[in-house]
Amino acid sequence: MKRSKKTLTVLSFTVGACLFVSTAFADMTLGSGYDRLKGAVKQTAAQMEKGLDSYTVETMYTLKDNGQNLVQNTSVNKFDTVQRVSEDSSVTQYANGESTSSYSYSDPQQTIWKDTDGKYYVSEVPKGIKQEDNRLFRNPFHEEGAAEIEKIVDAVVGNLKDYVQAEERPEGGRAYSGTLSEAQVPALVNAVSSFALKQMISEQGYRAREEMKFPRIESDVYVKKVSGTALENKSGVLEHLTADFVVAGKDKDGAQHDLSLNLVFKLTDINSTTVTVPDLTGANVEKVSHSGYGFSEKYVGTYKNDIVVEKDGEFVKVGERVLEIKSVSDKKVTGSYTEVVKPGFESEHPKPYRFDFEFSPDGSRSNSFFTYSDPEGKQRNGELHPGSYGKVYVTLNIEIIDEHSYRSDAPDNFEGQFNRVFE
Repeated sequence: MKRSKKTLTVLSFTVGACLFVSTAFADMTLGSGYDRLKGAVKQTAAQMEKGLDSYTVETMYTLKDNGQNLVQNTSVNKFDTVQRVSEDSSVTQYANGESTSSYSYSDPQQTIWKDTDGKYYVSEVPKGIKQEDNRLFRNPFHEEGAAEIEKIVDAVVGNLKDYVQAEERPEGGRAYSGTLSEAQVPALVNAVSSFALKQMISEQGYRAREEMKFPRIESDVYVKKVSGTALENKSGVLEHLTADFVVAGKDKDGAQHDLSLNLVFKLTDINSTTVTVPDLTGANVEKVSHSGYGFSEKYVGTYKNDIVVEKDGEFVKVGERVLEIKSVSDKKVTGSYTEVVKPGFESEHPKPYRFDFEFSPDGSRSNSFFTYSDPEGKQRNGELHPGSYGKVYVTLNIEIIDEHSYRSDAPDNFEGQFNRVFE
């Protein structure tokens, strides 16, 4: 499913934020309600993968710095597991005033996505394409390494035993609640949280931090407060969960920051969710090749963006990234990638990337990966996918976790949106 660079940034942030919060929230949940709550989480994940005929997931996260919004994302995802149909929509608002939205629909015959400019792209699945393992939701507890991560979390939380209250609900199921104050957070949890925060900030990249006005927290990081609530229905499925997390730290200038993150999860319309194909009558629609994942010969050409660094308190252009798509066919896409550094700025960008690439689009997958060598000669994975109106998007330094997920550790100031050169 096609995603813009900003959508990928939001996704990366969400995953990092959830990891950050879940570490502390898991700490809090140890105690009398821990086993029951963890059991409810596993039961919910299992039912979402195989068990519920249909359901709607609503999520929202809000990140603030000293009370001021940095980013807020609201998502509504609908699933019909019987018909294998799903619909995803989200809206993200940034501190710099920008707002982005995304929409996609998928069924066994087609995928539809809406670009940021309001244009719809329709990709029909050709006959003969085998849709293997077409699960709409994958249980994270069944993923490789999940059991080891669970053991690590349990070890990190230590002897925090009694911070969750579990009460039976009159209508069936249980209600969970708990709070950890600054004085109750052990040193090991603060160390893990500090590492997670710095890792999350570094993964956002230059452009994302500018959009969110994200502070660079560098020292004196500690958890001030963690609180959460959860409601489990009589079937043992979690229908509502909230988590609030406050972490303090100082930036490079010594200024104090309180970062607060609020997460809300709702599972609604269980076995009554209806997903309908969008009505595209009168809409701006383009049909794209499923096997080429949207690429056609019109994308052949040269694309560029600026290499920007921060120096002496100012933003400085030190060079350009040049992407050339040389050929596109149903069987192969070829091209080259070059970073050109301006004379005198070699020390600001000392290891420019230069490589050729090619890949064969796979109609049964939504990702088109290629391999290349980084400046140190290490074999890496990258991804290229088309945008609208003369744009393409590149992701570098990809680590493929499994056939359904991956992550990227691209350079800190890397910009993945490339614009066509019309000269």
